Amino acid sequence: MQSFPVTHYQGVKSEMTRNISSASRPYARRPHLRWAAVAVGVALVATGCSSGSGSDGGSKKVTSGDGPEKSDLTVTYGTSSPSEAPLWLAADEGIFAKHGLKVKMVQATSNVGALAVISGGADLYIGEATTTFQAVASNSPVQIVGNLRILNNFKFFTPPSIKNVKDLAGKSLSISAAGDSTELSTRLALDKLGVDAKKVTLLPTGTSSARLASLITGKVAGTVLTEPTATAAKKQGMKMVLDQTKEPLTGSAVTISKSFGEQNPKTVVAFLEAITEAVKYLQDPANKQTSLNVIAKYTGSKADADDTILGYTNYATPGGLVMDPTPNVPAGTAILEGLKDEDSARFGSLTLDKVFNTKFTTELKDSGFLKKTWGAKLDAAAPAS
Repeated sequence: MQSFPVTHYQGVKSEMTRNISSASRPYARRPHLRWAAVAVGVALVATGCSSGSGSDGGSKKVTSGDGPEKSDLTVTYGTSSPSEAPLWLAADEGIFAKHGLKVKMVQATSNVGALAVISGGADLYIGEATTTFQAVASNSPVQIVGNLRILNNFKFFTPPSIKNVKDLAGKSLSISAAGDSTELSTRLALDKLGVDAKKVTLLPTGTSSARLASLITGKVAGTVLTEPTATAAKKQGMKMVLDQTKEPLTGSAVTISKSFGEQNPKTVVAFLEAITEAVKYLQDPANKQTSLNVIAKYTGSKADADDTILGYTNYATPGGLVMDPTPNVPAGTAILEGLKDEDSARFGSLTLDKVFNTKFTTELKDSGFLKKTWGAKLDAAAPAS
């Protein structure tokens, strides 16, 4: 079994602290300036982390041939959640190597990973999708070429002291980072709960674990959490007031720069094939112990720990992650509509065809790869597109 190195974007994380907001300072609701600050931060630090190419999709058919144009890849990912298990498994279990790829994985803050592909600090990003939509709205040359999850990942929690959701007005809520899917999901939750988002303060505090800590200590009055942290919140006496995990939303996606897709189409196809096979590997009960071991390795837990088992169960269960990675229209539309509700002037002209590029996943279908990989299960699990 082949394993590739994992490094952390420490420079990116510190730059993000300076450019977006620290955990102790709420961000100003100025999306144009906020996005520009992030882009500058990535440009300053990501180029020193790795070499890669940056940026269009076009409409040319991807043709099979002598393997990927580029074999050594840097891939950023935005969370240590078990939702990233296919990426970790593809690296550790030799699935990337099978497809002619050697992948260095770099963990980045949720709203930095997508931007790293613009600067050339990474070749691909796999993680939350909202920042890619924001980047496209700001005319950045990035696109989503695949998705792993087409349902919202989050559950909204408050402490016991919040007796009524109306009490959230005037309080602070914790998000991971400004402009990412935690912010969007928080706004969607508040809208569904009938709370005016303008009457709360959103504090960027980082990962699910960090957000839970801020909730337990009383620093904030609410936050969105993913599993297994959501279950940990319940055990700590926190109240789940809204489960968003059945609602369509691009929860995890593959982002590239347009020029990378133009210059390396077979590489993109090879990556998507490897990730698809890794999803199948994860969902195969015969691989449960190996999958638990890998999840524990990358989350810093133990294979028999409750949170590891819960994380595995969430994403190994069919439907937790998709079989067909084709960018999903209903899931993308949910992000699009949420952003337009937040800022119609900025996102009013944004359309899915500017964000999604389906030519690579079309190749997976046309070549027979998806059918060969999944068989009859593929038709049975096909989502609305």
